Amino acid sequence: MPHFNPVPVSNKKFVFDDFILNMDGSLLRSEKKVNIPPKEYAVLVILLEAAGEIVSKNTLLDQVWGDAEVNEESLTRCIYALRRILSEDKEHRYIETLYGQGYRFNRPVVVVSPPAPQPTTHTLAILPFQMQDQVQSESLHYSIVKGLSQYAPFGLSVLPVTITKNCRSVKDILELMDQLRPDYYISGQMIPDGNDNIVQIEIVRVKGYHLLHQESIKLIEHQPASLLQNKIANLLLRCIPGLRWDTKQISELNSIDSTMVYLRGKHELNQYTPYSLQQALKLLTQCVNMSPNSIAPYCALAECYLSMAQMGIFDKQNAMIKAKEHAIKATELDHNNPQALGLLGLINTIHSEYIVGSLLFKQANLLSPISADIKYYYGWNLFMAGQLEEALQTINECLKLDPTRAAAGITKLWITYYHTGIDDAIRLGDELRSQHLQDNPILLSMQVMFLSLKGKHELARKLTKEISTQEITGLIAVNLLYAEYCQNSERALPTIREFLESEQRIDNNPGLLPLV
Repeated sequence: MPHFNPVPVSNKKFVFDDFILNMDGSLLRSEKKVNIPPKEYAVLVILLEAAGEIVSKNTLLDQVWGDAEVNEESLTRCIYALRRILSEDKEHRYIETLYGQGYRFNRPVVVVSPPAPQPTTHTLAILPFQMQDQVQSESLHYSIVKGLSQYAPFGLSVLPVTITKNCRSVKDILELMDQLRPDYYISGQMIPDGNDNIVQIEIVRVKGYHLLHQESIKLIEHQPASLLQNKIANLLLRCIPGLRWDTKQISELNSIDSTMVYLRGKHELNQYTPYSLQQALKLLTQCVNMSPNSIAPYCALAECYLSMAQMGIFDKQNAMIKAKEHAIKATELDHNNPQALGLLGLINTIHSEYIVGSLLFKQANLLSPISADIKYYYGWNLFMAGQLEEALQTINECLKLDPTRAAAGITKLWITYYHTGIDDAIRLGDELRSQHLQDNPILLSMQVMFLSLKGKHELARKLTKEISTQEITGLIAVNLLYAEYCQNSERALPTIREFLESEQRIDNNPGLLPLV
């Protein structure tokens, strides 16, 4: 029998774009029913429940088809049919294929549901790894136990080191399992491989001593134990039903009305223009008032304030206060929310609290290792810290997860300008304009400035005409004035002086507005 058997919840709904998926098997688009067969429905629910994470083909085959004799071709046909049902096109890609890995749902999703029950607790015993160096074995054992203990809020209960540290022989293992009866245990053996090591991991379900998974992991010399711990955490996700570290894209709200306001606000936030951010601020503030106990609107509102400060259209000091207030409110609702922790990490970095910011980002990455939001915040954080190469790498990781994120594309353009120069920045700007940012006024103003710096004044003037007058404020206005100065030299100074005398919200903090 198939493993997929969702429990009907009458008031639980998945909302994305103009679709609503109900747990009774119905799919609505703009309030009109869309026919969706059972298999396609089951696959869609699993992808939505995965919250933007990759779902392997084997997982989908196991959960949807169960013990039936099927192959990947059946799944491929099902995904194709599902894409047709959702009317996928180049502008609206809902299901992303990651070759050799599986599929993931890559659009913002909101869940309208009652309060979630507490997760089922799974008890895990981590046995000391077999190693030539006993001291190193004890140190590694302590690090892994300590690291995985941080997943307790997600239903993982790890036995303490004092209980498992002397459990090395088969007799010791059997006695421990018999006395404490954990649900699972992990054992490992480290084998030298030149200057590096190979760690052979086994994950075992104690009931029946059933081997769930074996894997060999290569450890590079001087690699921190946290990387091994993250790999083990990801293996546990695949092996233990019910575990899920990250709910980054699923945002639970209490009504369809608040959900639609939130989605409109997120859409405006993602457009990343002065006008759209002002609209996002209104909508997300409204959403917070409608759903005061939902985390997602607070996080989106905090990001909106930071973006407006960065764009020079909101007083920086007040924006920092507002952003911090909303991020803290999100952590009060869930102290382990990775997006809120990432936002607080970014805010602390802006205030030059680099150690605190680093610790918060470490925790956010631990809770959500594959998150476009966290990658974007961390890339922005590294950029302000002057770590340009690392910032570029992190922003690229964000864009790989979410290629349409305008703010990340523009941040990449800034980093490229500072890291490899104006010629590379112009090439990247042209590339971004040919993809998802063709009409973005921030991008256009940056290209105008870059072209003016290169003396390509006619092309710069042509691009200037493409920028809507309602968007010429803050950083966009500064970029265009800079370009005008390059083009007209001393003749542009009266206009520049007039702007600076009338504009009170531009902050010359190089961390927020690097070019000003």
